[in-house]
Amino acid sequence: MNARVGVVAAVVVVLAAAGVVVVRQAGDEPTTTLTVRSPATSSTPSSTPVPSRTSSTSSPASPARTADPVAQSQRVVAQNPLYRVGRLPASRCKEPSVRPTSVTNVRKYYTEYVACLNKVWKPVIQKAGFTFVPPRLEVFTGKTRTLCDVQDSAAYCNGSTISMNASFDIDNYRKYNKLWTRTTMAHLVAHEYGHHIQRLTGISDASATRTSYLNGVDAPLQESRRIELQASCLSGVYLGADRSYFPVSGSWRQRWLWTISHRGDEWGTQRDHGNSKSHSRWTRRGFDAASPAACNTFTASAASVS
Repeated sequence: MNARVGVVAAVVVVLAAAGVVVVRQAGDEPTTTLTVRSPATSSTPSSTPVPSRTSSTSSPASPARTADPVAQSQRVVAQNPLYRVGRLPASRCKEPSVRPTSVTNVRKYYTEYVACLNKVWKPVIQKAGFTFVPPRLEVFTGKTRTLCDVQDSAAYCNGSTISMNASFDIDNYRKYNKLWTRTTMAHLVAHEYGHHIQRLTGISDASATRTSYLNGVDAPLQESRRIELQASCLSGVYLGADRSYFPVSGSWRQRWLWTISHRGDEWGTQRDHGNSKSHSRWTRRGFDAASPAACNTFTASAASVS
């Protein structure tokens, strides 16, 4: 998940990639720590087109004025209508019953899950005043060419495509804790869908513009953390709204809490996704509120997106 969101097509890879440590489980105790490689190619954000110049109506000779793209982008990310839509309605979808024992089953799991995400997010996006376009879902194996540059588990790219690696899920389910695998799948696909929500609402493009005006190394990394932590928060929003039907309770909920608290970038090569403490906090915050209003990482302090 090292690539930042670009204006037209930029890969956003999940927390299981780009040096982010994923703690795998065998039975009830973690036994292995995996540091995933960074993507072979990294997309760098480019600025959105500067708004067209508008001439003053008072005098034809008046100089043209251009709106400040940074100020415009700040309004989009910090005051987005998405934050005012209220509590997300429950999809009333249960967890897909298929288990990740084959590519066919993994594809069925994600297809069902994304259909439920579409069902809930479509009216919410429209309520916020945006046009809803469902994402394209791509389920592949490690040997298949993909639209997104996925090095490990999943990615969002091209402003439309969610790519999920079936080999990653099948291998985890065979080797490690099965419930951990299921909670990981549920979190990751909803996280990638969170990036799609950011795209539809203009947040990803605005964040890319902000990044293009930042200097140094630390500031762009912090902007990347705000984007990634928000996507995980939106993942939590969906599960929180649907908690009674999924259901997110009992041992499933306990394993999910373990899963989101053991994903972070503090051991990776770049601090671009948020450490495990921040990741857990923002995901749980979305879950508890079940509302996008809880996910405004762009007005949060630097310490809370560390």
